[in-house]
Amino acid sequence: MTRRNRALGAALGGLVAASLVATAAAALYLRERNAGEQALAEAPARSYALQLAKAVRAAGDDPTAAQAAALRVKARGERVQLAAVVVEPRSTKYRFLRKRRYLAHSDASRQRQVLDRRHAGDKAIYDLANRVRHEGSIIELHAPQDEPVEVTAAEPVRVGGKHHATAVVITRPAVPAPGTPAWPLAAGLALVALLGLAAGAATPKRYVVVAGGVVGFVLFAWWQLGKLEAFYQARAAAALTAPHPRWPLVLAAILALGIVVLGHLRLGERLATGLRRHRVAYLYATPAALGMLVLVFVPFGYGLALGFFNHAHGTYTFVGLKNFVEILSGGGRPLSHPLNFYFTLGVTVLWTGTNVLLHVAIGLALALVLKDPLLRFKGAYRVLLILPWAVPNYITALIWKGMFHHQYGAVNHVLELFGVEKISWFSHFGTAFAANLVTNTWLGFPFMMVVCLGALQSIPRDVYEAAEVDGASRWQSFWSITMPLLRPALFPAIILGTIWTFNMFNIIYLVSAGAPGGSTDILITEAYRWAFERADRYGLAAAYALIILLILMAYTLITNRMTKATEDTYS
Repeated sequence: MTRRNRALGAALGGLVAASLVATAAAALYLRERNAGEQALAEAPARSYALQLAKAVRAAGDDPTAAQAAALRVKARGERVQLAAVVVEPRSTKYRFLRKRRYLAHSDASRQRQVLDRRHAGDKAIYDLANRVRHEGSIIELHAPQDEPVEVTAAEPVRVGGKHHATAVVITRPAVPAPGTPAWPLAAGLALVALLGLAAGAATPKRYVVVAGGVVGFVLFAWWQLGKLEAFYQARAAAALTAPHPRWPLVLAAILALGIVVLGHLRLGERLATGLRRHRVAYLYATPAALGMLVLVFVPFGYGLALGFFNHAHGTYTFVGLKNFVEILSGGGRPLSHPLNFYFTLGVTVLWTGTNVLLHVAIGLALALVLKDPLLRFKGAYRVLLILPWAVPNYITALIWKGMFHHQYGAVNHVLELFGVEKISWFSHFGTAFAANLVTNTWLGFPFMMVVCLGALQSIPRDVYEAAEVDGASRWQSFWSITMPLLRPALFPAIILGTIWTFNMFNIIYLVSAGAPGGSTDILITEAYRWAFERADRYGLAAAYALIILLILMAYTLITNRMTKATEDTYS
């Protein structure tokens, strides 16, 4: 049995180690291949745009020469969809007169026409010309669902050191044919099988064989990745932007060798022994573990990885820590700007602190009132006070938003009864923040009330009677008996309430919608806006989510250590 467990543990270790390096190699291969195919697709459009910009620069303001250059580019092949030159508007103090026009267009009927949103594609080209004026050369690959892939290349045309026009070329590249075999997929599966069998063999040097196989495969993968990069460098008209780092492969190799060392120390044997001994318990837990893996850990891992990529027009590009640097540096915006991370963090902390303080204060006060044995109709009061918590929060948020309406809201009507002028609640930060705060306080105090009421009822009555005999006042009994005995229930509830409030998306999004100007947004709504309202920057939103997770984890650990919330009060 011991020999069998040792072989099973070694086989498990070999399979895990081989899977790590095979997965890393396959991921790097696919990333290198995607980048290479993208470079091949973008190269013609970039080349045509450069040629058109050069011809226009030589022609100056001659529309005939510019039109001839555009038609030459269009005649290069059926893959060229559009070749145009957008000339900048002449300087004028009236913004509505600043209109861009086509100096040249592959469709001769559009030459010298003003860009008009009624024409398909003119709005996109206008925005592209505006970006080129400020950013310089642009190359973009669009991959919309169920539509052909398009590459848009735009180059600035400068005359006399000033931006004069923008050369735009749109191509539809052919679907790329596989240029190299998908070796990591087949080689990785073979490696997993062979090293698993080798590790499970009876030979005492099986771990040396596994370690040698891991190192050999890493060297082979490194060599093949170099060949793949050189292959695309030779085929693309322009070199790839930058060599992709291969540290994930090295990291996977280090982890795999660490697993091999642990296997040599018989960790795998102990694991296999535990699996065989408690196989029935593990069998019962397997469905729940699979559910957690699919519904929790896989989405979490995907979101974690997404924070290191940038998304643009359906394509993902690995950018490393760029998203995190952009967030933590404030994005070049002043500290008082609503899009600055630290401004939003300050609003989030203020929002969380004031809400939790009001939740605890109101909830504890109501719990003390409901605990009074002389109070009549306590059951009815409890039902009425729990109702705000029972109603779905998005319904409550929409009701309160209507109540804070400037013209028809109930809050302003009540203020008018007292001679107070109507308030535009969402026009200023203070009033918009107060509207959010009132709404969330209404939603949050019942939870704290229920927690405090349950904890108060568990405190023995004879403790208060003994304190009363000793001459303690009600205030002294509250601080010396009630609060210490409430701690085991109250502090975990405060931690949980803080996490809920920190991520309270519905109230901010539905009540104030971040008004005015995004100043009342918190981190979670800011992440949402980056993902779905600001150019689909999913990578930046994922980075925001990871930062939120780290902040809340640090808060929970520090709070648990400082308050000792998980310790027994009577110990």
